[in-house]
Amino acid sequence: MLRSLLTLVTLVGLRPLVAQTTASVALVANQQSASATLIDLRAGTTREIPVGAGPHEAAILPGARRGVITVYGDRQIVGHELAIIDLATGTVERTIDLGRYTRPHGVVPVPGRADVVAVTSETTQSLVLVDVVRGVVERAIPTNARTSHMAALPTDGVAAGRTAFTANIADGSTSELDLANGTLRRVVPVSAVTEGIAVTPDGREVWVGSNTLGTVSVVDVARGAVVDTITGLGMPYRLGISPDGALAVAVDPQGDRITVIDVATRTIAGTIGGLGSPRGVAIAADSRTALITSAGDSSAILVDLVLLRELRRFPVGSAPDGVAIATRAVATPG
Repeated sequence: MLRSLLTLVTLVGLRPLVAQTTASVALVANQQSASATLIDLRAGTTREIPVGAGPHEAAILPGARRGVITVYGDRQIVGHELAIIDLATGTVERTIDLGRYTRPHGVVPVPGRADVVAVTSETTQSLVLVDVVRGVVERAIPTNARTSHMAALPTDGVAAGRTAFTANIADGSTSELDLANGTLRRVVPVSAVTEGIAVTPDGREVWVGSNTLGTVSVVDVARGAVVDTITGLGMPYRLGISPDGALAVAVDPQGDRITVIDVATRTIAGTIGGLGSPRGVAIAADSRTALITSAGDSSAILVDLVLLRELRRFPVGSAPDGVAIATRAVATPG
């Protein structure tokens, strides 16, 4: 479908233009630098912010006033904190101690709740709801699975704000959680070493990657079962689905590439290579541009998912991993 669109543009004598992202700010977690990098995508400026040992994932709350970094820890330090970033000043506004909910990893804003994020706690097999303004843990929901690593939440329809999914690495499964009632609905067996996860905006499909098999399994949520498998993806370490639900991105650090997938047909639309061990992905609100973190050269790479090309690189800290991207009105200080 995407290739056909580009062919049509060529036939009518028009020259495709490189997309310019509508997003203005991004936040990157740098594992080995114990920092986060705040990026002003329009001005091209960056600021590095110390946050604590082993930051892994990032989120930006609605309104783009605050960002959240999970402080996972390292081999010596068992992390148990969230660093809350004031995006206007580029500083840590507060640090939230999660107490017994250690090894916080995946973090996603909860739709409909402007100040609340859902965070996985690997060691306690939980998804934790945290109010970042009050600085408190509201509740923890059991996943009943080992190594609940990443989380995905629908953003539209009846499932928005009510349902969450986790990717459980050790058990090769995904857990479906009821956020409103604070309960586990079910655990769905998926594949092996299931780490990357994304959900369609309407919450009807969950896409889960297998690091060892190089596949992405499509789970039909209504049926609670895998209905399709996409192959040939190397190591789909992270997954993202565009806000309009049209495109999926599989990040392959071993193959130094990302793969763009047509969600409706579940077919590969193309790849972007030479990205230097890409790790994280965040797709902008335009559903066309995305930011990819690269551990190979410590950068965040803005890419065009339609023309399948790199647009720009921004320097970040060492071993960048998770990334979040958003649009906001205020300017980021240089």
